[in-house]
Parts: sequence; structure tokens; C-alpha cells
Amino acid sequence: MDNVLKGIEGSHALKHADTVDKSGPAIEAGVSVKKVDRSGFLNEVTKDHELKHADTVDKSAPLIGDDVHVKKVDRSGFLNEVQKGVDLKKN
Repeated sequence: MDNVLKGIEGSHALKHADTVDKSGPAIEAGVSVKKVDRSGFLNEVTKDHELKHADTVDKSAPLIGDDVHVKKVDRSGFLNEVQKGVDLKKN
């Protein structure tokens, strides 16, 4: 282990690595980019608009029947046993 650490600590001469950087965008020759004038669109968006009422049916609520009842479960006895630590290896 000491030999490994001594080998890491010293200075090292690194070799040059030639790489091909492909991270840039691939734009074909002859393609030009122009600026779009959005001022007319942005001016129209900022103006006041009259909105129409839309009737919708909200189906996001859960469908629970009238015959379904939810009761509270008292887990205090179970939680007290967990806190005491019951030995499960007795059996």
C-alpha cells in the first residue's frame, strides 16, 4: 500500500491526447439564421382580451360510493410493543 501511495504523490509527465470535440451543434453548410421580429406578437399579447366562459366537468375527484366508510385504526398498542422491543426469536 505504501508503494502505491508513493507512486501517486510524485510528479508525472502526461501524454497529449488528441480528441475530436463533437459537443458543438451540427449545422449544415449554407444554413443561415435570421432574427424574427416578435414585437407585434408581444404587443398583442399584452393587450386586454375578453375571455369566453368554458363549461367543464371535473372528473378529478375520487369516486367513493355512499356505502364505503373509513374508520380510524388504533395502533397505539402495536407502537408501544415496537418501542419496547419484543424478542422475535423466542418461538
